[in-house]
Amino acid sequence: MTDNRKIKIRPYVIYLFVGMFVMFALNKVLLRPYVLQNDLPNALQVIVLSFPNFAEAIMGTMVLTGILFRVKHITLHKVTFLRPGHVFLTAAVLAAIYVISGELRVHGLGNNNTYDPNDLIASVIGLNLAYFTVRKFGFATIQESSEN
Repeated sequence: MTDNRKIKIRPYVIYLFVGMFVMFALNKVLLRPYVLQNDLPNALQVIVLSFPNFAEAIMGTMVLTGILFRVKHITLHKVTFLRPGHVFLTAAVLAAIYVISGELRVHGLGNNNTYDPNDLIASVIGLNLAYFTVRKFGFATIQESSEN
């Protein structure tokens, strides 16, 4: 028995992910060097230096939400207790474990930075923003396939 339904990610999720990626790249290539070379105000330096953690938390939560939605979709007939709210929360918790444990130097996967409480705060803000956004507006819809 095949499932003809397809997952359609909501456009705002795609825009949010791509927007964060573009802003992450622009921050790294243009904004960060400019702010550090020109000795701009400390508050601006903190924001520019902590922004990658904020973006990583949002993008990581979105990727994990997509993966978990796909797993839920594939195993729908076996895993009936997993509601969308559970998917959102599980994705946010997994992203939080990865991001926060990396910031606290529990592991070195994907980062080689030093501990900075501002980075941790930016990560927590990004995690919360991502979670509450998908919780409020949803992540994807399931559509019947028109293929026969």
